[in-house]
Amino acid sequence: MIALIAEKPSVAKDIARIIGATGRNDGYLSGNGYMVTWAFGHLIQLAMPEAYG
Repeated sequence: MIALIAEKPSVAKDIARIIGATGRNDGYLSGNGYMVTWAFGHLIQLAMPEAYG
């Protein structure tokens, strides 16, 4: 099973629809060999310029 993490539920629903993950579960959508879940807000952010080598 391949897990995908989206930024928000609406994006996860769009991804799930495209890949055929139609099963609804508590906190994720599944099907067709995929599990699509989501977070609320940005998952990562850029570091400050001095952190880069």
